[in-house]
Amino acid sequence: MDDFETLSFEVLGRKVEPVEPKRDVEAPVEPETVRRVRVGLDALTAELAEAKEAVAYLEARENELLAEKAELARSLDEARAEYKELDAEFDKTDRELAVAERDVERWRVALDVALNDVAFWKRAAFWFAVSSLLAAGVAVAAFRK
Repeated sequence: MDDFETLSFEVLGRKVEPVEPKRDVEAPVEPETVRRVRVGLDALTAELAEAKEAVAYLEARENELLAEKAELARSLDEARAEYKELDAEFDKTDRELAVAERDVERWRVALDVALNDVAFWKRAAFWFAVSSLLAAGVAVAAFRK
């Protein structure tokens, strides 16, 4: 810290020299008082050193947390981008599924039509066979007479 003798400042544009404080003339400095002041000063110096260490630790921790925050923000951005890709892929798959369901419905209708045609032709073949057998029976009966 700056000593009293080295302090100076400006007031209204003029340089003002420090004024030394008045000392109590009546109270002489006692060695015990000096010792207590030095002990207090040493304690304050130790507290100041601890505070500086704490500040340094907190600054380092702040830097770690800021780096972690940046990493988390980057991860969040990547996750959002991946989510958008997956959402777009899901929409594409959803559209493809809708197209496939329409195709299945068309094929189901076509299969129903084909099955109806098969049933129709089976009935037609059956009645043709019955009528052919009947005609053959009539022809054999007419040929025997």
